[in-house]
Amino acid sequence: MIPVMTSFLPPTHTHLYLPTIFKIWEAFNSSLLDDRLIEFMGELSEEHVAGTAGNIGVEGSAQWKDVGIWSETEWTVLMGKALGSMSAFDGFSSKQC
Repeated sequence: MIPVMTSFLPPTHTHLYLPTIFKIWEAFNSSLLDDRLIEFMGELSEEHVAGTAGNIGVEGSAQWKDVGIWSETEWTVLMGKALGSMSAFDGFSSKQC
């Protein structure tokens, strides 16, 4: 449901739906959901990199927070899910002595 829903979310007015998306994301443990939402968050980052000077304009652009358009909490969730998706920690447990 969420991967399909992200296809229809607008890149503007992100303050209306991002908190809900992050709460839903934290509640589920799904690699499919993680991959799609990481892709979606990357697309949003690209759209809002110029801030209010971009194509979206002042009204629809995202507010700048701690890390770009992300709050510290959102950034922590996003990076945790991205590292988990890349299996960055699997290399430590699979070393042979």
